[in-house]
Amino acid sequence: MKGSLWRQPYLIELTYADNFRLVEDSIHGRSLRILEVGCGTGFMSLELARMGHDVVGIDLDERIIRVARRTMETDPYSKTRGDLRYEAADFNKWSDAAGTYDIVLFSRVLHDLPHPRSILSRAHRLLKNRGRLVCLEYAYDRMDQRAVTWLYQIQRALELTGGYSSHLPESPREGVERILRENLYGRKEHINKFEEMRHPLEQLFHKGRFSWHCYYCWGIFSSMRIHDRNREKALAIFFRGMEQLLIDSREIQPVLFHFVGTKASA
Repeated sequence: MKGSLWRQPYLIELTYADNFRLVEDSIHGRSLRILEVGCGTGFMSLELARMGHDVVGIDLDERIIRVARRTMETDPYSKTRGDLRYEAADFNKWSDAAGTYDIVLFSRVLHDLPHPRSILSRAHRLLKNRGRLVCLEYAYDRMDQRAVTWLYQIQRALELTGGYSSHLPESPREGVERILRENLYGRKEHINKFEEMRHPLEQLFHKGRFSWHCYYCWGIFSSMRIHDRNREKALAIFFRGMEQLLIDSREIQPVLFHFVGTKASA
């Protein structure tokens, strides 16, 4: 996605903060040991540590791990949070003692990791008995024409009024086809489909919670540029509310799912 969702507090609230609340609601207990796989710049791990948990965040990208460490080192709440450690590592090669963690978290990263069954088997081994797997994940292959048509309408309308920074085809048919083509067929690398993630999740973990959530609006927000901040905030809230309404009424296929499961016996 182009642009930054961190540029305004209200965009953070509607995206990253909203996702964190889903994760927070999935974690019960105090002073838990938590592993976040694919932690990125570390905001989720940092917030979990501030809740009093001991957290390890790993990511393959050394550059963003350096960003996470810099943020951690300047954290004004460092004296009251739980232990926090970031490591640049490939989860396929990274190891820790079996039964170490109360929670293993994947937040919008499992779709990008080859061999999800192997990945989830490693997570299963790292969890304590009755430990929990929390997965907030993007299932790109569920994107359908109805959802993309709605997405194009919003993006094109914003573009025509000077409030969107992309360059979309003028023809609605061409615009919808391009968005579908780029998301479903134009990927250079394999990205795990929904069923490739769902099957091992449900086979390795006892499903406790499963739900669908807003995600299309993230792409709108990242390229939306409304000079009046109050108007931009109002539009962002409206677009997110409309997406949730369309999901709830089953008018569009959602693409972001939330799975919480308990470690099943091997």
